[in-house]
Amino acid sequence: MEVRKAQLTDVHDIMSIYYLATERMSAEGNKNQWNDEESFLKGILDYISEGKMNVVVDDEIVGFYAQIYGIDKTYNEIKGKWLNDEEYVTIHKIASKYPRRHIASFILKQVEQEALRNNIRNIRIDTHYQNISMQEFLKNQGFVYCGVISIACDFANQASLRNAYLKRI
Repeated sequence: MEVRKAQLTDVHDIMSIYYLATERMSAEGNKNQWNDEESFLKGILDYISEGKMNVVVDDEIVGFYAQIYGIDKTYNEIKGKWLNDEEYVTIHKIASKYPRRHIASFILKQVEQEALRNNIRNIRIDTHYQNISMQEFLKNQGFVYCGVISIACDFANQASLRNAYLKRI
């Protein structure tokens, strides 16, 4: 497997994986995460144009994720506490076509290696409070639950609540 920057020509493959991911999440009881296709697509296109979206290729595109350096405003307000206030890299919109092939673990290793090359020791990520399988995955990968953030800056809106995690590498 290898990672490369996503291109506009990859959008169809990315969205195919998005549909699979939303089906899996819905089957697990998480019907609210990524339920706005138009908004998701806009986010993907923005990340591609900013050079922040990556795809994982193994004869075909098998996964994708956004990797963002610098302050992520989404994480400025947290009900809880980050483990530290040091520089971090953020992962958003992570998904894989074949969950049993450990593509998400591969992605996290890639992000860790690049972060270390850039002398960054922290990774932040969040997931919908109903995404139990992702929460378990993150804990198994060494991420520590830090609290709740709201992607809409509205803690009263349950649909916008996300569990926030940090991993010190």
